[in-house]
Amino acid sequence: GYMNRHILSDVFTTDRKAVEKSSPSHVRIYNYQPEAHRILLIFLAYQIKNTHDSWVWNDGAIFIAHHIFAGLTAWFGMYPGIASMYGLFFMGMSEISTCVLCLLANFDPRYGVPGLDTAFPMTKIVLAVIFAVVFFIIRVMAWPVFAYHFLFDSIEVLKRNTVKETSEVKFALKMMVGSCIGLTALQILWFGEIIVVAKAEIAAMS
Repeated sequence: GYMNRHILSDVFTTDRKAVEKSSPSHVRIYNYQPEAHRILLIFLAYQIKNTHDSWVWNDGAIFIAHHIFAGLTAWFGMYPGIASMYGLFFMGMSEISTCVLCLLANFDPRYGVPGLDTAFPMTKIVLAVIFAVVFFIIRVMAWPVFAYHFLFDSIEVLKRNTVKETSEVKFALKMMVGSCIGLTALQILWFGEIIVVAKAEIAAMS
């Protein structure tokens, strides 16, 4: 996603009028991006694995629902093939924070590598800080901007009644809109949890 960030340059702004001048909403929704298709395919496989792991390790209904809806969104991005451009951010760039989290998870005293957190406590702290900062920049600051433009574009397309707006496309787009709203709410919830955990870790250190 990051390697193809230039494709998102027109929507990386809070100025909706500037976005509308760049191209109509239906162009962004129906525009096929091969780079995004590849990301969506990898992301779908990743969410299938996540769903399995969340079920096996009993992560809870919220995580399972997240993986299912995120996976379905990726599928609809490929078939019937809509809003693939936005997949560059939501399934690509936003996962940068997940990469850091995967490294940090190794230091978990319960589920990580035994003794790693006590052997390298400073590394754990550095990774935790990097994760929190990256999560805030990408999922708290940038995410709402792209979600705003995606939702606006989707609503505009759903108002249309051309041959492109088939029943399959409308169903997929409505599902993606609902998924975007739900996943956006989760970002806020998770950031709140990050703050709670960070306060607890700082209190334990002091």
